[in-house]
Amino acid sequence: MTPAFATVPSLAMQAIGLTKHYGQVVAMDGADFELARGKILAVVGDNGAGKSTLIKALAGALIPDSGQIYLDGEPVRFSSPLDARLAGVETVYQELAVATQLDIAQNMFLGREVRKPGVLGAFLWQLDKKRMRQQAAEQMHSLGVRVGSPGSTIARSWVSRIKYANRLLPWDIISDSGEFISLVSGSLI
Repeated sequence: MTPAFATVPSLAMQAIGLTKHYGQVVAMDGADFELARGKILAVVGDNGAGKSTLIKALAGALIPDSGQIYLDGEPVRFSSPLDARLAGVETVYQELAVATQLDIAQNMFLGREVRKPGVLGAFLWQLDKKRMRQQAAEQMHSLGVRVGSPGSTIARSWVSRIKYANRLLPWDIISDSGEFISLVSGSLI
């Protein structure tokens, strides 16, 4: 099957014929997906309809048995969420897990800490906390979130905002919030 990118160049992401089986159970059967650049898309369906399976496939958390995923018109095969992240796809899952003992900036950069330039970062692995706090403050401000300091501790009501700000880098966002899944093209940011 030929992808539709030849006729629809505005697609940021596309999937054609994705399937996933767990033994005899069909979790996803020939799913097609299109995310237009600059648009917001909600994936809606009943429990067990395959929404989370689709999102996990698009985000590299599982490998589909068949089908093809395209990112900016190019075929991609993610073997892990890190592969997807490196290609520009991020996922915010419905579980609102953050490390409450860490501050906002530390949570936002958890797993992708910024190191200091030069010898201090390259060889001594020292973190550039000032830069991370500055970027965290900018991201929270871009969401219209006012916090006293990106070094502040985390209130439960801030968890989802922090998770979204964490992902608001020049990447696409995939959000699985339980009842629906929203996808936002990075060009909106």
